[in-house]
Amino acid sequence: MTLTVTALLLLAALVHASWNAFIKGARDPVAMASLIYGSEALLMVPALFFVPPPPQSIWLLLAVHVVLHIIYKIAMVAMYIHGELSQVYPVTRGVAPLLVTLLAIPAAGEIPGGATVIGILLICAGLLSFALERSKVAGAGLRPLLLAGIAGVVLSAYTVVDGLAVRIPEAALSYVVWMFVLDGFTMLVIARVWRGERIYTAMRDRWKTGVALGIISAVNFCIVLWALSFAAMGPVAALRETSVVFAAIIGTLFMKEAFGPRRIIAAIGIVVGIVFMNL
Repeated sequence: MTLTVTALLLLAALVHASWNAFIKGARDPVAMASLIYGSEALLMVPALFFVPPPPQSIWLLLAVHVVLHIIYKIAMVAMYIHGELSQVYPVTRGVAPLLVTLLAIPAAGEIPGGATVIGILLICAGLLSFALERSKVAGAGLRPLLLAGIAGVVLSAYTVVDGLAVRIPEAALSYVVWMFVLDGFTMLVIARVWRGERIYTAMRDRWKTGVALGIISAVNFCIVLWALSFAAMGPVAALRETSVVFAAIIGTLFMKEAFGPRRIIAAIGIVVGIVFMNL
């Protein structure tokens, strides 16, 4: 993986951590998530008129992605309601690189090299170290960790699905556009069922922030999908999930969450893992 791709994925990681922090810090996380996903959908609706209709194989992948992403969104919002950003976010992102690497072996025939495996393992260890601190686990209980674990497993599965779809040259663009539109629509349906009519007032109060975050979130996801179209899925997932470090810094600076020696060591391990993946 080139340094340019690595740098872009690290930028995407920073953006991802930022908008997730806004969801966690929002008065109503469901409303904020709805604004972000809904804005992504509105941004892509005009593009529907300029892309070819997806072939049947892409519709199948889209259906799988949408189902997985519905589960992910419900688990993600719930984990932010019940847990701290610096605990649940690392669990979700920490399990993804290894699971994506394992799933990509049968799904895409990607056999990682030795240095890549070492890098991914170092990154996974560092990411999970952020989350599995005894004091935080004891204080928050198992519910947030369970929700975060579910989100991480589902995230890994739809990452592989997305990687397979964007590698079909004649259908990649159609997949991306329809994916954003369907994700936004389903999030709005989830919000309406979850919050009832109150969701409209909550969304109206923060719509400017939500729209801005939706735009940068769409850019973030497009960078990841672009990387998945030609790079091995495991390393892409590992680099993307370094967003945990950025989330921990955000949690420390703005949410008064601790950042002690253990997290510094974990962050160093993640950096070493990135170096191994670029050997």
